[in-house]
Amino acid sequence: MQITITLTDKEVAQLQAMIERHKVFETKQCTLEDAIHECIRSTMYDESEEAR
Repeated sequence: MQITITLTDKEVAQLQAMIERHKVFETKQCTLEDAIHECIRSTMYDESEEAR
């Protein structure tokens, strides 16, 4: 499934900062899409922890 979203400059900057932090720990290239997926996975994990 493909979804098109519009991000603010602040949101893009936050994702780019996340990518820069990722570079410190990983050798694999991280894209904006990867960063968005990571945010979604993190939210899903947080929500499952709250349900316990």
